Amino acid sequence: MLRGYWSRKLVLLALVAVSAWSHADTLSEVRERGEFRLGHRESSSPFSYINDKGEAVGYSVDICLKVFDLVKSELKRSDLRLRLVALKPADRIAAVKDGRVDVECGSTTNTVTRQKDVAFSYTTFMAGARLLAKKSSNLKDLTDLRGKTIVVTEKTTTETVIKQLNTERNLGMKIVLAKDHAEGFAKMESGEAAAVANDDALLFGLVGKSKDPTAYDFVGKYVSVEPYGIMYRKDDPAFEKLIDNAIAGLFSNGQIRTIYAKWFESGAFKLPMNQYMKENLKLPNKYGVQ
Repeated sequence: MLRGYWSRKLVLLALVAVSAWSHADTLSEVRERGEFRLGHRESSSPFSYINDKGEAVGYSVDICLKVFDLVKSELKRSDLRLRLVALKPADRIAAVKDGRVDVECGSTTNTVTRQKDVAFSYTTFMAGARLLAKKSSNLKDLTDLRGKTIVVTEKTTTETVIKQLNTERNLGMKIVLAKDHAEGFAKMESGEAAAVANDDALLFGLVGKSKDPTAYDFVGKYVSVEPYGIMYRKDDPAFEKLIDNAIAGLFSNGQIRTIYAKWFESGAFKLPMNQYMKENLKLPNKYGVQ
């Protein structure tokens, strides 16, 4: 009996050890498969989206390409392949957890709840959620939306915030969910919804690509502050260190400002860097919101 007990005990400990070792060792997995999997979004302009040429581009994608460069250097694999994987808001966290992607490069807010399932890089962007509507609707404040239809992207922090505001302020708004940001904007644009709720930078991107950017305006003030980060699997210290080094390097050498200017301060679409973001560059952090 004793011998059988210890045999089972040793087998169990061995299984636990193997599980712990294999839980998250991204660099070893990347080396073995010869491929780095970059998860991107399809309509989160200007962070991560598909352009007119069918390419995955954006602010977050550019940052993740710097991570990819460092992975190649760390593994001494100049021949390492890059695989781009399109993700939806509803499946992005699961894709990171189950290893379908090595990093998720989109417009994902770092929250305390999400930290239970995935890890986040240093904050790469500070956004704020707002409401947007047509100027012709003459909506000036959140209270003007009482009883009206609001559209928000599903499985986002903005969805949670809008639902809370609706309940707390007894606004009686009808909240419609969109599968992605482009669909949400389209529902407002077509008149299916009076306003769309999303992060300010994402709304700027959608307005900039619309037929008449002058036809829209924000409704009221910010309803939340959103720190964006690159997602990757938890409990992977080697990969975490590499990502930290890649992003901290972008901050310290000033390349992040070049990337920012490329996506937010050129052409018709301009969004000056806010004070929160400037402070974040000086003191990189991974603070998550509730």
